[in-house]
Amino acid sequence: MGKTPRLNSGSSPSRHLNRPNGSNEPLFPGKEKDHDPSRRMFQLRKHVMTLVASVLTLGYALWEPRRLQVNHIDLKFPSFPEAFDGLRVVHFSDVHLGFHTGQKKLSKLAGQIKDQQPDLICFTGDIVERQSEPMRECVPILASMTARYGKFAVLGNHDYRGRQQQDVIAMFREAGFTLLLNEHAVIERGNGKFAVVGLDDALTGEPNLDEAVTGLSESVWKLLLMHEPDYADYAAPHGFGLQLSGHSHGGQVRFPWFGAMTTPRGSRKYVQGLHYTSKPQMPVYVNRGFGMTQLPIRFLCRPELTVLRLSRDDVSER
Repeated sequence: MGKTPRLNSGSSPSRHLNRPNGSNEPLFPGKEKDHDPSRRMFQLRKHVMTLVASVLTLGYALWEPRRLQVNHIDLKFPSFPEAFDGLRVVHFSDVHLGFHTGQKKLSKLAGQIKDQQPDLICFTGDIVERQSEPMRECVPILASMTARYGKFAVLGNHDYRGRQQQDVIAMFREAGFTLLLNEHAVIERGNGKFAVVGLDDALTGEPNLDEAVTGLSESVWKLLLMHEPDYADYAAPHGFGLQLSGHSHGGQVRFPWFGAMTTPRGSRKYVQGLHYTSKPQMPVYVNRGFGMTQLPIRFLCRPELTVLRLSRDDVSER
């Protein structure tokens, strides 16, 4: 008795059943790929995680400019006038009005400054990004800033950029700021006094130390306002007690272990925070600034308001 052949016996069913007209050509041409499902899933997860990390990083970088940091610094000087012991100096810099900073943000900053109950307010340059017009609506806000011994300012390189520095100067004075361009102001109380000295911008102006201290006694303790912090190495031999600067933005974008991605000319050596020149040793404090430039982001470099408490170091005199 003969055996009935089974469909799955012998040659592959595809050879007999799936070839049109009995052809030997494969139904689906091409080489089969050897794929590993677990590796594909790993690659997919890696790409998704990279995308999520990028979105979160960008989101944080756009959010961080809203997170103002108030830094409190205590400094003591052997020659600081006793009559001003404990002087509270509020220092801000680099507002860059016109580049993602306007009336609303500046108003919040003014509120923060008021909360610090300043004896002295110091601004170290770049109130505008380029054009002076964005400053016009902010004059009343700047005028609302008050301090016991006054408020002082110097120009930065961006204040010159639109060639409208004369308008900027006029609006500073309208707002009640004493703008110091190679000039000084003496503040007195009882038998004590100190001087606030301000220099013109080093990149676009003409700073002149000799002109700035003309008529000022060498024995008077001097606070220097200068936009570019690296100028401290030139200023230190001239007997200043402290220099306040901005300009660097702290780099604006920083990374762990690496630090600032880049900083502009004039802030390559002193980038943020407190530093000391070598000889003679003079402290220079670099404020990270309030606004931004070039890119509307900050990363690991929050905007800063600095409150410096200046005291007499009696121990050093013993």
